[in-house]
Amino acid sequence: MKRCFWAASFIALGLAGCLGPQARMQSSEESEREKDLETHTVGSVTDVANVVSANVGGYGIVTNLNGTGHSPPGSYRTMLEKYLRQNRIENPKALLDSPDNALVLVSAFIPPGARKGELIDVEITLPPGSKATSLHGGYLQLCELRDFNTTHGVNPDYQGADRMLMGHVHAKAKGNLLVGLSAPGEPAEMRRGRIWQGAVCLDSRPFYLVLKKDDQSARVANAVAERINFMFRDDPRKQQAIMQNRDLFLLGEVTGQLNNTQEPMATGEVAKALNKEIINVRVPYAYRFNPERYLRVARLMPLREVPEQQARYRKRLQKMLLDPADTIRAALRLEALGKESIPALKTGLASDHALVRFASAEALTYLGSTAGVHELAELAKDRERVEWRNFCLLAIAGLDESVCRSKLEEMLSFDDIELRCGAFVALRRLQDSYFTENYYQECLRKKVKYTLPLGAERLGGTFWLHHLASGSPKLAYFAVERRSEVVLFGDDIQLVTPVKLLVGPEFTVTAEAGDDRVTVSRITTEGMQQRQCALHLDEVLRTIAAMGGQYPEAVDLLRKLDDRRGLNCRIGVNCLPHAVSVDALAEEGRNPSHLNASR
Repeated sequence: MKRCFWAASFIALGLAGCLGPQARMQSSEESEREKDLETHTVGSVTDVANVVSANVGGYGIVTNLNGTGHSPPGSYRTMLEKYLRQNRIENPKALLDSPDNALVLVSAFIPPGARKGELIDVEITLPPGSKATSLHGGYLQLCELRDFNTTHGVNPDYQGADRMLMGHVHAKAKGNLLVGLSAPGEPAEMRRGRIWQGAVCLDSRPFYLVLKKDDQSARVANAVAERINFMFRDDPRKQQAIMQNRDLFLLGEVTGQLNNTQEPMATGEVAKALNKEIINVRVPYAYRFNPERYLRVARLMPLREVPEQQARYRKRLQKMLLDPADTIRAALRLEALGKESIPALKTGLASDHALVRFASAEALTYLGSTAGVHELAELAKDRERVEWRNFCLLAIAGLDESVCRSKLEEMLSFDDIELRCGAFVALRRLQDSYFTENYYQECLRKKVKYTLPLGAERLGGTFWLHHLASGSPKLAYFAVERRSEVVLFGDDIQLVTPVKLLVGPEFTVTAEAGDDRVTVSRITTEGMQQRQCALHLDEVLRTIAAMGGQYPEAVDLLRKLDDRRGLNCRIGVNCLPHAVSVDALAEEGRNPSHLNASR
């Protein structure tokens, strides 16, 4: 072992002796650069924690099942009956005995960084012993989602029986179930369901910055919190947009039982030292679609500033920003220095290197400047750089200014499936509070006529239909995760005859060659319904919904039309821009083939 060590040492010395003047000059430059970049950052004294999703669950009642439900006896039923009585529901036993209702188990994951008022997805399953045959058409009544533990989990030395312990209520869930999306009519699929964005978070789940062992003190913890708050104060007016989700979700419900604890931070603050070890960190509104970036930027913030050193630091970063091999790294560090970096970042927009323009524009946008929005929009359209699209769209949507919405709307007409669908999702994210079941239901209850953005209408109370970008190339898009929605781009999207399709277990859609009408039939145990409509896809979807069809039937129709080329345009499913890592972008800049990427 020693022989190998000394041999390696001699080789290293030999190589050092062979270095010429140019190599020594490069080494000197590298040394000077590293000296300029030396700064005491938040990341040098902290690690990130609380980055795993929190599992919450509960039990509830699903109604409107038309004889396919069941509520088995046992502890879940006992607890549900008690909960219903506490909420002044009369005769809960009879309610659970009805075959039109079912006792269900409800679960959800609250992602790290989630903010109070955000909506999360919900999974619905049946408890052991349930004889329910289908949850199709069901509606989950308002229920509580808690964290759970066991007596032995809390205290491993506990000598008694291991019992389940209910924790705090962290979310409330309700809404129409989506059943059979993967395989309509399959018995196992009909016995479970989901509600996309079916629960609202009642409290925030911030990230934690944990001080490293040698730095744990109240002084350092407060310094970290103060530094983050100085650099990134949240906008309380924009926070109301997220809180509106909670208000809409719980509209018409008894709200006195909500967890009304105050946010753990003062208005506008995003960080607070909890003790000498932990700093509570909330994701600012501007980073709500990209919390990973915020954590990177927060940990790159200098913890203290020495004017002379900081001047060298900024000057070095400005030089690195214009080098594609260092531009990603430099842009993040400049972003961490706050709005004072905006002039330096603007110089990057004039670079001949696409990656430099991208890195500069992205950082500018997260700092609240619109200067980089045009460049991000142009790069998003570039078919040779599709791996950047997701970052471009996230940044544009996060800024939430009129110019951002205008640029995204322009992309809806661009003849590129991935870009059009990505731009639509970005626009919809900006206006998500409109696209909630509760907004829709409340407007119906009050008999209020409402105009939804993005050409939206609600079909059958179970899925959204959007009609956008009139005059643009035809495209039909649908999602099979996160949202029940069909999006039609362009005009006059029609079925191509002849058509003979079985849609789901109960519907048929038929039209003979040359027909200008399509027949939609539904056969159930109660008999057959039959209606006719035009060949336009939106009319067919409206007809299916009016006859009791839901989103799984809409998806099944579109999948079968796609298989048979039964539509006069392309059909896209989940064709959104894919995400790459920041590290992959940085590596791309060091790739010689990209160093000369010009306009």
